Amino acid sequence: MKAYRTVSGATQYKPALEDVEAAIHGDEMTGFCLACGAEQGSVEPDARKYNCESCGEPKVYGAEQLLLMGLVH
Repeated sequence: MKAYRTVSGATQYKPALEDVEAAIHGDEMTGFCLACGAEQGSVEPDARKYNCESCGEPKVYGAEQLLLMGLVH
């Protein structure tokens, strides 16, 4: 994960392209939390704003959705 600043000044995290590709081709339907950087299982590929099991923020996105949004590094 790579930290970055949003326009509003908040710190968020982008997963690496390799991790997103692995999630897309894997069986676990992995999503990524932009707020804390945690990975979360059982997340639909097009998920947006799911609640994170680690930090509780509604910032979990599916792997394909992050790729479409350009939020990978």
